[in-house]
Amino acid sequence: MMLFALFIVLVLVVGHQYTKKSPEFLRNEKVQMEEKVSALKKDITSWKNNSLQNVTNGMDYSFVRSFTNKLTGVINSNEGIPIIAFQRIDRGIFVNSRILASSTDFKIYCEFKNEEKIFFFNDVYLGKIVKHFDILDASNNKIGRCNRKTSQPSFTVDFRFGKAAEILKNSDRKFIGHRRYRKRDEWKSEMVFRDLPPPTNLILSLNTTDPEELKWIISLTVFEAVYYGFSFVS
Repeated sequence: MMLFALFIVLVLVVGHQYTKKSPEFLRNEKVQMEEKVSALKKDITSWKNNSLQNVTNGMDYSFVRSFTNKLTGVINSNEGIPIIAFQRIDRGIFVNSRILASSTDFKIYCEFKNEEKIFFFNDVYLGKIVKHFDILDASNNKIGRCNRKTSQPSFTVDFRFGKAAEILKNSDRKFIGHRRYRKRDEWKSEMVFRDLPPPTNLILSLNTTDPEELKWIISLTVFEAVYYGFSFVS
């Protein structure tokens, strides 16, 4: 039992060291993410005043799973048209995720680590979410709440004047699945595909026109689509 525990600790330490990257590496990686997303943007439709209400959990995507997992693709509107391009990179055993997404109107960058989500909007630091639901602005002042931890199928985004939006939790958790089968005395892997449910709009209600509040709602909607829309765990 002691040897097994030591083995687990060793795996965690080695995994942490392998996935720990320098600031310079992360900066270069972000540049590569921006280049990839920019290339995908040529296929997305123009962002309009009502586009936010039409963002769904439907995605067209490709993925690479390794010590560094990558998910790349587009988020679709309720008409099935690409509306936001994105790339997500996950690294390590514990939560350590980076998301860069862009429409024709804005760019979002998010880092999710140690239960803290940090957001940039059009390359300007927007703020962060801590303790699962406290929304802090760029000056570290608490300006709202976003409690996704409840058992409800949706969550609200609340600012000083009350509920600014209600966002549906993304239940379409796409994942990697493999099964083994025997053919000609050789073991081979085969992907398991599933019927996808129809895309669902993520914005259930929108009750604000405040520019700063809309930045948060857009950021959280994109995060909901990309982070909760795919799992690298089979």
